[in-house]
Amino acid sequence: MKKKLLSLTILTLFSTSVLAEASYLCVADHISGFHFDEDLQTWKDVTFLPGERFVIKEQPDGAYQVERMDRNGTWTATCSPRTDQTDDSFSCMGGANQFHFNRKELRFTAFRYFGYWNGSTDSLSISIGRCFRE
Repeated sequence: MKKKLLSLTILTLFSTSVLAEASYLCVADHISGFHFDEDLQTWKDVTFLPGERFVIKEQPDGAYQVERMDRNGTWTATCSPRTDQTDDSFSCMGGANQFHFNRKELRFTAFRYFGYWNGSTDSLSISIGRCFRE
């Protein structure tokens, strides 16, 4: 009886870990873009401090949820695997943000493009960085 219980416990733990959805933490290494200088009333090139963070969680249906977490709040987007390039990557949009991720290379690019064209003074940026499986 003890052997059956031990076997069942091990099998349950193994099958749960195999079926668990993937989760990643992504951290920006470099962020560049444009920022509106209120004093000079002009746009300037700027390099932002690295460290912008994203959490990626695979959903049971195979889609991915990406959440950016920073001091200005968060944005969340649900993404589907890309069919135009490779099964190892996906792209998504949420609001005025884009996120592109490669599971094989564990690299990402992120774009924040709300501002300037619509008359607002929100900063625009592009981030690149690495991801780590959680």
